[in-house]
Amino acid sequence: MRERGLLGGGIDYLPPDPTSIEVKPQALDYWARTLETPPEKIRRAVEKVGPSLEKVKTELGIAGV
Repeated sequence: MRERGLLGGGIDYLPPDPTSIEVKPQALDYWARTLETPPEKIRRAVEKVGPSLEKVKTELGIAGV
């Protein structure tokens, strides 16, 4: 069972695979907070390079974060 307090704000989403970005609202919101990047920008990057977190970060210009 996941505790709501882990992510703050009552958010109850944790990625099933922390190396892959799902394109669904809860996932995009989670990654937007984590990567400090707008969800729509993340969605476009995933559509372009696939769901790999490292590839998405490179596409967004935040590799190494």
